[in-house]
Amino acid sequence: MEEHEQPDDGHAAVEGHGGHHPINPMDFADPANFKAALWALGVFILLVFVLRKFAWGPIVSGLNAREQRITDSLEKAEAIEVATRELAETNKQMLGEAQREAQGIIASARTSAQTAAAEITEKAQSEIEATRDRAKRELALEADKARSALRADAVELTIDAASKLLGRSLSDDDHRRLAEEALADAARVARN
Repeated sequence: MEEHEQPDDGHAAVEGHGGHHPINPMDFADPANFKAALWALGVFILLVFVLRKFAWGPIVSGLNAREQRITDSLEKAEAIEVATRELAETNKQMLGEAQREAQGIIASARTSAQTAAAEITEKAQSEIEATRDRAKRELALEADKARSALRADAVELTIDAASKLLGRSLSDDDHRRLAEEALADAARVARN
C-alpha cells in the first residue's frame, strides 16, 4: 500500500470518521463544523439566559440601587447645602440684629451715664450753693454776735468813761439812755 501524502496545513488528522480527515473550522459545509457551531450557539444562548437570570439581573439591580443611593445622596447634599445657606443667612441677620441691639444698648448706657453725670453735677452744685449759703448765714450771725458784743462792750466802756468824766455814778435811767444812744450810733456806723 502506498501512503498518501497529505498536505500539511497545520491541522492534525482526526481519526474516526472513516479515515484521515483534516478539520477546518472555517469550513461550514463540513457537518462536524456545523454541529459544533450549533452546539456553541446553543451553549452561548443558554449562557446568556443563565447570566441574565443570575448575574446581570442582580448586577443591574445593584447598579440601579447604587445609582438611586447616589441620587438620593446628591439630593440630600443639595438640601443640606440649601439649609446651610439659609442658616448662614439667618445667622448673618441675627448677628446684624444683635450688633444693632448692642449699639442701642451702648448708646442708651452713654445717654444714661451723661444724664447721671449731669444730675450728680447739678446735685453737687446745689450742695455747694447750700453750703455756701449756710456759711454766709453763719458768718452773718457770727458778725451780728460780734457786733452785739462789741456794742455791749462799747456801751460798757462809754458808761465807765462817762462816769469817770462826770465824777458821779449814773442812775439806771441814765445808763439806759446812754446805752440806747450808743447802740443807735453803733448801728449807724455798721450800716455805713
